[in-house]
Amino acid sequence: MIILIKIYNIEALSIKYMNMNFFSKKTGILKKKIGIPRSFFYYFYPGLWETYFSEIGFIPVLSKPSNLNTANRASIISEAEHCFPIKLFDAHAEELLDSVDILFIPRIISMKKDYITCPKFGALPDAAAADVASDKPVLIIEINENKKPLKKTLFELGCDLKVPSLKVKKAIEKAYNRMYLERELLMKTKYKEDAPTFLILGHPYILHDPFISGMIIKKLNELKVNIEILSFSKEYSSETNIMWCTSNKMYHKISTMEKSQYNGIIQIAAFNCGCDSMMIETFRPVINEKKIPYMVLIIDEHSAQAGLDTRLEAFIDSTGW
Repeated sequence: MIILIKIYNIEALSIKYMNMNFFSKKTGILKKKIGIPRSFFYYFYPGLWETYFSEIGFIPVLSKPSNLNTANRASIISEAEHCFPIKLFDAHAEELLDSVDILFIPRIISMKKDYITCPKFGALPDAAAADVASDKPVLIIEINENKKPLKKTLFELGCDLKVPSLKVKKAIEKAYNRMYLERELLMKTKYKEDAPTFLILGHPYILHDPFISGMIIKKLNELKVNIEILSFSKEYSSETNIMWCTSNKMYHKISTMEKSQYNGIIQIAAFNCGCDSMMIETFRPVINEKKIPYMVLIIDEHSAQAGLDTRLEAFIDSTGW
C-alpha cells in the first residue's frame, strides 16, 4: 500500500511517497515505531514529539543522549562542513535506523511569528533523507508559525493519518503539557547564597545537549557558582532587526538585563555555526556597554574537559578580581 504523507506548505514538493502499511481499517494506525533523534530540533520542543506520536498510535523511539561515542561517530559519518549540532544529529539519526520503521524529521521554518530559524533547519529533512537516512522512510511536516500555529499543524497531521479528530486534540493537549513540564525540568537549578551568578547563553540545542554543554555545566557546578541558563519557554515582545528566532531571544535578554544581575556571561557556541559567527560580534558591544565580563566557548567534537576547565577557572577567577 502506498501512503501519501503531506509535506505541509511546500509548493514545489508537496507529497512524500512512502511504501509502508500504516493503516488498518479496524485499528487505525498500526503500531509502527517512529524514531525521534534526541538532538537539534528536539530541544526546541522537549517531550512534545514522543508524547504526541504515542497518543495517536505510534511507538516513539528516542536516540540516547549525546555522549563521546555520539561525537566520535558524528565526525566519521557527517560532512566536514556541517556545524557541530548537525553532525551530532546525523549520528543520532543513524543510531535509530535499525530499530524503527520510520524517522520523524520536521522542516522548521519559524518557531515564532515574524521570525525565522537558521536556514539549515529548513533543509534538514531533505539532507537527512538523501544521506544518513536514505534507506529509511522519513515523515516530514513543516513548522512555520508565520503561516499557522504548531497546534494546527499537529492537528492536520493527525487527521491526515486518519486519527479521529477528538483523539488528535487530546494528544496535542497532553503533548504540550509534557513539553511545559520538560522545559521546567531543564531549567531547574539550585541557587547558592553569596555565590556569583553567571548567565549561560546559547541556542536550546546547544544549552541542553549533554555533550555540548555538559562538561561546562559540570565544571561550573564544581566551582560553586550560580548559573542561569537562558530560557526559551517564555513569550516576549522584541522589535529588533535580528530575524533568527533564538538569536533574537539572546539579543533581547542581554539588551534588557541589568548589570547587577550577573557577574559574567558565558556563551556556548558550536563550531561552524553561521548564526553565531555573526551574532557574537553583535552581542559583544551590547554586553561591553553594560560592563559585564563576557566569554565565548566554541565546542566541537575535539573539545576536551581539561581545556574547558582551565578557561572556566580563569574566567571565574578574573571576575572576582
